[in-house]
Amino acid sequence: MVFYVLNGSPRKNHNTAKILNSAMEGIRSILPDAEFKWIHVYDYSYSGCVSCYGCKRIGGKYYGRCAKRDSISGILADISRGDGLLIGSPVFFHDIPGQLRAFLERLLYPYLVYGQEYTSIAPKRFPVAFFYTMNATEEKMKQMNYPVKLSAMEEYAGIVFSEPEIFYCFDTCQFDNYQLYKADRFSEKEKSYIKKEQFPKDCLRAAALGEKIARKAICQNPIVSGNPGRT
Repeated sequence: MVFYVLNGSPRKNHNTAKILNSAMEGIRSILPDAEFKWIHVYDYSYSGCVSCYGCKRIGGKYYGRCAKRDSISGILADISRGDGLLIGSPVFFHDIPGQLRAFLERLLYPYLVYGQEYTSIAPKRFPVAFFYTMNATEEKMKQMNYPVKLSAMEEYAGIVFSEPEIFYCFDTCQFDNYQLYKADRFSEKEKSYIKKEQFPKDCLRAAALGEKIARKAICQNPIVSGNPGRT
């Protein structure tokens, strides 16, 4: 089974990537032969949806797939044939980064059918999970209504592929050394404590969610449903 890991952070080895890696380990504990394909969105040059509507043109060359040709065109098609999708995102200005949003626009919109109700023409259904990392505390996140602000892409991913699992990681460290940056609003001592004591627990939570995703993938793939150790 193939799982795509979409890293929406510009950093490849920081909080978001570490949480994604933990989720992968959870999947591997159930599906030891699972294959993971990482996509670091900041490695590619592309735009979001350009409203050409080629994906909606009945009988058109690109009906049901993104008509814009650039560095992610093939990747979008590959993801749609996978067995699961892990989406990792830091929170920038109370939302997902623009680079990640642009990618998800291109991935989701072609499969969204404008019927009386939204339906999907994606090639297959598979489990999806959003993993959010943020320097806000859980209390602050709720005050700023992040669950609503972050929900747009979750909603459409649910229509296109399957209702997504949602994971929040709070109060993360932005810097390895806070003394080098102007960041007086944060306590380096408190951040270091969270990094040492809480973040490892968050990684364990991510691994547990990975196990859940693996079980969902097995249920949606009859080839492996009889033997979760084989892919």
